[in-house]
Amino acid sequence: MLYAGGNMMRAKGRTTRTISMAAALLALGATAALVGVSCIRLDPSCRGEECPKATDHTCPWRCAPDVWGSKPVRDFNSLRPYLVWVGNPRDAPDCTSASAYHVKDLYQDPRSLDRCPRCVAEPLKEDRYYNVDFRKGGQCADEKVASGAIIRAFMIPVAWDGSCVSEVVALDPAVQDANVAWGRSFGDGGPGCAASLSPADVEATWGSLVRVCERHWEFDNICRRYGEVCEPELAPGFRDCLEYYGDEELQVCPDSHPELVQAYTGVKGCSDCKAEDPITDEKWRDAESALTFYADEQCTQPLTTPTANTHCYDLPAGPLPRSVSATLTVHRIAACEPVGGEQEGELAPGDLVSLCCKSPR
Repeated sequence: MLYAGGNMMRAKGRTTRTISMAAALLALGATAALVGVSCIRLDPSCRGEECPKATDHTCPWRCAPDVWGSKPVRDFNSLRPYLVWVGNPRDAPDCTSASAYHVKDLYQDPRSLDRCPRCVAEPLKEDRYYNVDFRKGGQCADEKVASGAIIRAFMIPVAWDGSCVSEVVALDPAVQDANVAWGRSFGDGGPGCAASLSPADVEATWGSLVRVCERHWEFDNICRRYGEVCEPELAPGFRDCLEYYGDEELQVCPDSHPELVQAYTGVKGCSDCKAEDPITDEKWRDAESALTFYADEQCTQPLTTPTANTHCYDLPAGPLPRSVSATLTVHRIAACEPVGGEQEGELAPGDLVSLCCKSPR
């Protein structure tokens, strides 16, 4: 999270990690989810075994089998796995504790559905970068999209506070220069307000909360075995899950994710919980974000990087930057008011969602 008014340049003292990756990944899309591409450039016949020419695996986390291997399963989206936590609403962890972003909350064990949970709203002070990369042969386009082949990327942590980051993924170690840096975030400026249900009302209404989180990894790092992906260890209490999208009632979960978790979307008969800013009709916060690149790993030697827009930076000639920090300037904190959470009809549990999961760790 990048907080208003601060020039966050605190060095974390993290060492640079260079991770060799396949040249085939150089033309990634802005939201590409790369799953099951380990051992690229190697013999695919080594499925399930150690690849004959595999380099030492460079995954900084754990090498785990991809969701379904190479065989998709009908009515499940294997390209969008979730991290799911189930427990008492008062104990629900933030998704950032699992290196993930919040997707939605679901609910189990209705206690009392005699009223709608209240809607609460609060201003947002943060902006969320999820990728900062370097590109060769690119340019900053007017539509705020950078072109060129991606050759490096910083390992941006979830809920980045803008402090110094120096860990780097190298997609092609042979390429040593780039002319464009590009930072992607969730929304240009981001919304000014966030809406949620009152925690006390949720606890009074439901016995259990199902918190659904998702990771946004831009790159799949090379592991030693075909069909493995590189991912952080699961946080305590979380499990790997896939949501069922079929039209028919789910009879049984696949062997790879045998545990069925079902939960409701909320209370039917209540209007949607939203947040509005009564002072302005603008949907986006009045804020400016900026990246600063450095010649050293401790964010002490800033480089001059002219910007073509708020996300794209022209790099100076010479060695690539070795660290990055970010700042956010909020010109006006939104005045947020909750809207919704009122009874519109007969109260009942909402739609039932089915998830198939591995056992929690």
